[in-house]
Amino acid sequence: MNEDGSRGQRVRLWVSWSVVSVLLSYGVVQTVLTAAKLFTG
Repeated sequence: MNEDGSRGQRVRLWVSWSVVSVLLSYGVVQTVLTAAKLFTG
């Protein structure tokens, strides 16, 4: 089994997960801001 290959896969997994978490947190922040605007009028 190739060491570099598995390491590259792990890095790619980390990158994809970090991108997903950033997008999710961004969406949550936007939702909270919108809700705050609606509630505060």
